[in-house]
Amino acid sequence: MAEQERMVLTALRRRPRCQITVLRGHRMGVGLWADLVHLHLSTLADMALVHHAGLDDALAHLLRHCDHGVVDDYAEMLQLHPPNHPSR
Repeated sequence: MAEQERMVLTALRRRPRCQITVLRGHRMGVGLWADLVHLHLSTLADMALVHHAGLDDALAHLLRHCDHGVVDDYAEMLQLHPPNHPSR
């Protein structure tokens, strides 16, 4: 494991719960997805992975073996992340 990876893991393990959002997940290979699942399982980090395509067989298999949820419409996304409206 590279020194940078060890530093990131150490920092995430010492933090209270945080969220990491990864965009363009549809462009990542299943190996990187597996690394992010491992990062989630070994730290208190919650992952939000944005994937704008159908799931291939390898990714669907990986997701069957981990706790996850799928949000596939705008209304569900707004429930998870309501917009911040400044006070008027």
